[in-house]
Amino acid sequence: MLIQRMRDGSEGVLAKIIIGLIIIVFALFGFGSITTFLAPVPKVATVNGEDVSQQDMEMAVERNRRMLMARDVPQDEIDEDQLREDVLQSLIAREILTQAAGDLDLYYSDAALDEEIVTSQVFQIDGVFNPDQFQRVIAGAGYSPLSYRAEMRTDKLFDQMISGIRDSAFLTDEETKRYAGLLSQRRDIAWIQIAVTDLLDEVVVSEEELEAFYNNNTGEFITEETVNIQYIELRRDELAASFEVDENELIDYFEENQGAWSTDETRRLAHILIETGDSEVQALERANEVHSRILDGGEFSALAKEFSDDLGSSENGGDLGFNEQGTFYPEFEAVAYDLALDQVSAPVETEIGYHIIKVLGIEEASIPELSDVRAEVEQMFRLVATEDEFVNKSSRMAEMLFENFSELETTADELGLQVRTTGDLARDASHALMSVKHVADAAFSPDVLLDGNNSDLIEIDDDYHLGLRVLEHKPSEARPFEEVREDVRYILQREKATKLASVKAQQIVDAVAAGSLAQYVADEYGVEWRLVPAASRFQQDIEPLVLAEAFKLPRPADNKESLGSATLPNGDSVVLRVSTVINKPESELTEQEMTTIQLSLTGQLGSNDFQDFQKSLEKEASLERVN
Repeated sequence: MLIQRMRDGSEGVLAKIIIGLIIIVFALFGFGSITTFLAPVPKVATVNGEDVSQQDMEMAVERNRRMLMARDVPQDEIDEDQLREDVLQSLIAREILTQAAGDLDLYYSDAALDEEIVTSQVFQIDGVFNPDQFQRVIAGAGYSPLSYRAEMRTDKLFDQMISGIRDSAFLTDEETKRYAGLLSQRRDIAWIQIAVTDLLDEVVVSEEELEAFYNNNTGEFITEETVNIQYIELRRDELAASFEVDENELIDYFEENQGAWSTDETRRLAHILIETGDSEVQALERANEVHSRILDGGEFSALAKEFSDDLGSSENGGDLGFNEQGTFYPEFEAVAYDLALDQVSAPVETEIGYHIIKVLGIEEASIPELSDVRAEVEQMFRLVATEDEFVNKSSRMAEMLFENFSELETTADELGLQVRTTGDLARDASHALMSVKHVADAAFSPDVLLDGNNSDLIEIDDDYHLGLRVLEHKPSEARPFEEVREDVRYILQREKATKLASVKAQQIVDAVAAGSLAQYVADEYGVEWRLVPAASRFQQDIEPLVLAEAFKLPRPADNKESLGSATLPNGDSVVLRVSTVINKPESELTEQEMTTIQLSLTGQLGSNDFQDFQKSLEKEASLERVN
């Protein structure tokens, strides 16, 4: 794309100078870090005599926590114990692989690392490596230059090791043909599905069985623990809504912040780029030639499609869309923002080539009057005007929740809030309050639930604070037998019906295997065969579980059928018949099919080989965890 290409151009002497500076800085950091070896470092594990430090553990935990939050996982929903366990396992596995890479004498040079860093887009500004951007990015991920460099080198060594093992996997042509034949295999499939729901009326459950099941499984019939929460809310938007706006103050606020509702001029530009390449003279000649054709009546968009070297915009007739100033090169914009609507410029030189620019549209700068944006201005003014009030009330609310620990009414009266109740709620209730983890945790905490105290101030977000207490608590308890009798009956009926379905399926298999006609047996049991000839492994009109079971059956002998039965996850049983089985002839396998299958399977085999290699290292490793 043009914008990205305009921001490139950092190759050459400058880049080499930057690489040299980075190497010097890293070298200095390395000398400074020697002092860290003079003091004992707490550890969390020892792997083959090498320590995994507590510091590495804490940094990795924080890094993973940030990654989860970046994926929109709320911080209060992160399981800290599980996070730490996962991180520790990862660090141990990483140390084992690092040692293996050392044993294999794998190597990745400093020069290659420097090149990776300098050319990484995330460390660039306007297409050029920026040391400050580099520092900001790695610091945000919890790295110093030295530790980032070490981590990056380790990853590169891992890549070498993984690639070396994975790429060594192979399949012979005969194996590939065999797999290809199996994958393309087609089968004539017939099946009967015996539904559990159709057999419920055929099974009988006695009163003794009901009571025995209930007595042996009382834990399955426990009521959920619930709380009836009493709470008060402090919302900044409610304070803002009730704030009385002084017109003069509103006008002053708007005039001071008018830029927030103003827009700069933007232009929709198109261009034809002729890259300089090896000859600036030739590029200028080509640009002048294209410009002459435009002056002679040539259509700009057509010429852009034919001649422009900017592949990102040429297909759109050179259209770059609407952009504010500051997007393109200064030389480009100096001309572009001096043109009138539909006017075309002469060739304009930038460091990547010559541009012929056309203005397709102009959106003038907008400086609105208060009347044009009054609603938005007033809303923002109300929020700003009530900020101190919200902070003060929140602080006072926190104090009073503690001082008046056994009731909310006093706090509510002083702050002008309303006391509300939720009714009985379980921890996983769909109520808006219980969907916030730290609200649920507070409601079910011993201090609130058992001691009857108010919660601390709970900050739902920056503009919404809350305090609560438990008005009534109902602990979980076993539901009486009479209340759950029919539930127990249904459970036992399904269990018996599932067994009956399996028995009937086996009886059908035995009858057909003994020589009875399949249709006769189906009629006798009141069921119907479903037939799908030449079904593939990827057939869409067969339930996947039935299809999978059908392809597990052995290839039938000549003039015979393979028979089998299976129980589906919902309890239904199926009877399966497979007759004709046809593999795709090798002569019909195309070279592309063979290549695709070979690449896919060797990749899978290679990944399996690496996993086996890693498991063997972990099995042989000497591991000591520090609690």
